[in-house]
Amino acid sequence: MKLEVGMYCYNKTNRKLGIGKIISFQSNNNVNIKYKNDIELVNIGNIIASHNITDLIEVGDYVNGCRVIKVNLEPPLKYVKCINDNCFKENEIETILTKEQFKNNCYKIGD
Repeated sequence: MKLEVGMYCYNKTNRKLGIGKIISFQSNNNVNIKYKNDIELVNIGNIIASHNITDLIEVGDYVNGCRVIKVNLEPPLKYVKCINDNCFKENEIETILTKEQFKNNCYKIGD
């Protein structure tokens, strides 16, 4: 798939920054990804991208505050199912927290 400005994406070697958007391309085969609180320069070979946000969600991520237990990418019924039996279609997704973001930012008792 050809990468384009505006696509949802993440760095497959550093998913703890979450899901961002492609904002520009550099001449040296790198891409600028805009995350909520950061911009990262990533090599094109390390990018997973899609025009559809549901394509980037994995089991264990959090959608609208609920942990995802199933991702169905079969058209026309693309959706994610959460642990509390909520199902969200792409147009119903408001927030996403990757499992790597959760693990990276989670406070652990005893630390």
